[in-house]
Amino acid sequence: MTEDLYTLMRILTRRRSCRSFSLDPVDKKTLQILSDAFALAPQAGGDRDLHCRFITDQNVIRNLADQGQEAFAAHCQSITSSFIQEETARYGENFFWFGEAPVLAVVSCRNAPAFLEKSAGQKAPLIWGGELSAAMASFSLLLAAESIGLGACCLTGPLSVWHEMENLLDISGRDTLVLLIALGHFSS
Repeated sequence: MTEDLYTLMRILTRRRSCRSFSLDPVDKKTLQILSDAFALAPQAGGDRDLHCRFITDQNVIRNLADQGQEAFAAHCQSITSSFIQEETARYGENFFWFGEAPVLAVVSCRNAPAFLEKSAGQKAPLIWGGELSAAMASFSLLLAAESIGLGACCLTGPLSVWHEMENLLDISGRDTLVLLIALGHFSS
């Protein structure tokens, strides 16, 4: 086994989703490294206009989590079946913990072009590959974070209220929110 492969396998083996972070801020140089790792990832079908924006303002992150939680609670209340309502609420109990993360990475991609939506219908996003490309780029970011000693966790549950999240995050109308990544230094 080559040294590079050994290092990669070691990173893959120890990587885990981290949901508890120290209060130490993540510096701009580190965020640039993560941004570079995101940008270097392969993309399905070429350039899909991937975006990864880092939010470091703790008040903004908390506000986003609080408003997402409120929107999710309202969504649950609108469900008419009490069983489905209870199960959905229980499922969403851990969606908005990211309010305590020092950094929130917001990953989005350009929507499939209109011609593809008209010709392929619901399969257009899959064929277009923007969301797949964003997932691959996010994995590169996760590996980079682990390699420099940061904890991270991908979040897709909050997308259950994605319209509200996109509005809060000011995602362009031509883009779609793909996932969030909570980042920070491991807590002791």
